Amino acid sequence: MGDSQEEFEEGLDDILEQEEYEDPGVPVPQVEEPEAHPTEQTDTDYHQAPSQPGTHEVYVELHELMMDAKNQEPQWMEAARWVRVEENLGEDGAWGRPHLSYLTFWSLLELQRAFAKGTVLLSLPETSLAGVANQLLDQLLYEEQIRPQDRDELLRVLLLKHSHAGDLEGLGGVKPTVLTRSGEPSEPLLPQHPSLETQLFCEQREGGTAGHSPSGILEKIPPDSEATLVLVGRASFLERPVLGFVRLQEAAELEDAVQVRVPDTYTQKLKVPKGLEVSNSSARGWIIHPLGLYSQFPIWMMFASALPALLVFILIFLESQITTLIISKPERKLIKGSGFHLDLLLVIGMGGLATLFGMPWLSATTVRSVTHANALTVMGKASAPGAAAQIQEVKEQRISGLLISVLVGLSILMGPVLSHIPMAVLFGIFLYMGVTSLSGIQLFDRILLLFKPPKYHPDVPYVKRVKTWRMHLFTGIQIVCLAGLWAVKSFPTTSLALPFVLILTVPLRRLLLPLIFRNLELQCLDADDAKPSLDEEEGRDEYDEVAMPV
Repeated sequence: MGDSQEEFEEGLDDILEQEEYEDPGVPVPQVEEPEAHPTEQTDTDYHQAPSQPGTHEVYVELHELMMDAKNQEPQWMEAARWVRVEENLGEDGAWGRPHLSYLTFWSLLELQRAFAKGTVLLSLPETSLAGVANQLLDQLLYEEQIRPQDRDELLRVLLLKHSHAGDLEGLGGVKPTVLTRSGEPSEPLLPQHPSLETQLFCEQREGGTAGHSPSGILEKIPPDSEATLVLVGRASFLERPVLGFVRLQEAAELEDAVQVRVPDTYTQKLKVPKGLEVSNSSARGWIIHPLGLYSQFPIWMMFASALPALLVFILIFLESQITTLIISKPERKLIKGSGFHLDLLLVIGMGGLATLFGMPWLSATTVRSVTHANALTVMGKASAPGAAAQIQEVKEQRISGLLISVLVGLSILMGPVLSHIPMAVLFGIFLYMGVTSLSGIQLFDRILLLFKPPKYHPDVPYVKRVKTWRMHLFTGIQIVCLAGLWAVKSFPTTSLALPFVLILTVPLRRLLLPLIFRNLELQCLDADDAKPSLDEEEGRDEYDEVAMPV
C-alpha cells in the first residue's frame, strides 16, 4: 500500500515539473480531432442504457419563428432536434451530421439569466397546446413580464402552424422574421447568418444535394421517451426577452407540433376541473374585490367603466333579443309566451353576481337555445306532395330545461367520466348544432338561392313579391354587413368597437335601405316571421304590380 502511494506521488511530481518548466517558445504538437464522416451510425453508437424508474429519455425539437417564401406567412419551422446527440436542419432541407451538443460561455450566461427572470410552470394539468399557451401567458401577465396588450398577439403566434423538414420544399424555403404589433411579419434589419452548427455539420454538395442523409436516430428513441418542444422567436413589441418553461403534469400529444409521435398513454381528452377549484389559484382566489385586487381602484376609472359596461350591455341585450325572436317566431305556434323581460333581468342580475367571483357572464347561448327549441318541435306531415312540412306544435315544458341545469351542476362530480370524451366528438357536436340551427333563417335560405336557378326557388313571399335581382341585392348587402362585423371583431385594435358598429346597422336599416327598396319589398325581405302580413301602400292597388299577360 505504501509503495503504491509513493509511486503515485512521484508520477504527480513529474507531471507538475513538466508543466512548470514547459518552454512557451517551443511549439506544442496538437492532436487533431478525428473528422466525422457521414456514415450510417451503428446500434452501438446509439446504445440506450436502461431508464431508471420514474425517468424518461427526452426527445427535443427546436422550432424557430420563420416566414415562408411562397405565401409570406409566419409559422414555426423545425430547425434542430436532439436524442442524446444533435442534428441541425440545413438550408436545403436535409439533416446534418449528428454531433455532440455544446454551449458557448456567453450562451450559458444568457440561459442562466433567462431562467433566473423567466416563468416556470411545473405539473401543469393541460392536454392541449392552446391550454398550455393560455396558462403560460396568464402567468407572464401576472408576473408583469408582458403587457396586457401583448397577450392576444402572443397567443396567436404560439398557436401558429408547425412545419417540418419535409414541408420545406413546398414552402419555397423559409427566412427569419420579426413579429410586429400589427401582426404582419417583417424581415430583420441585419443580415442573418447560419448558426455555427449549421456551418460545421450541414454541408452542401454539388448539384444542390444534401451532404448527409437521414441518420436514423429517430428510430432509436426508447418506447418510454417523452418529447420536449422549444419555441424561439422575435417580436419587436416586447420590452425585454421573455422565457417560459412548462412541465406538464402528464405526458400528452400536443396536436401536430412535434414531428415524431412519441408513444404515451394520454391523448387529447376533455379538460374538466377537479371539483370546485379556481382555474389559476396562483393568480387569484375565489372573490374578486370590486375596488381592486392588487392595488386601489382609481375613482376616475369607476366612472370611465361606464363606457365598456355599455358595450357589454349592448352585446348581451342584442344576443338575448335575437335569440328570443328566433325561438318565438309565429310559425312555432307558442302558447305560453317568451318571458323576455324576466330572462333579461335574470341574465343581468346573475352577470353582476358572477363578476364578483371572476366567472364568465351568463348569455343567451343562441345555438344551444335554438337547438333545444328544435328538439321540442313536432313537425306535421305535408298536406300535398312536394309541399313543405309545417310545424304542428312545440312541447312547451320546463322539465328539459331543469334537467339540463341539474346535469350541468352534477358535472362537477363527473370529472373522471367527462375527461374520457375526445375533443373531436365535442367539436363535431358543436358543428352539428350550428349547422342545424341555420335552418329556417331567411338570410341563410337566400344565400342558398344564389346558387339555384329561379325555377327552383320556393314559393315564399320574398321570392314571389320581390324581383330576383333585387332579392340578391338585399342578400349581398347583408353579407357585406356581416363580413364587416366579422372583420371588426377579428382585429384586437377594433374588437372593442363591435357593439357600436353593430348599432350602426339600425340606421342602415331604417334610413338607407328604404331609399333603395320599397316598403313592400322590405316587408318581405326583413319580416319577423316566415309569412309576413303585407299591407298595401296607400293609394296603390296590389294588382297594379302584376304585369298584364299579352
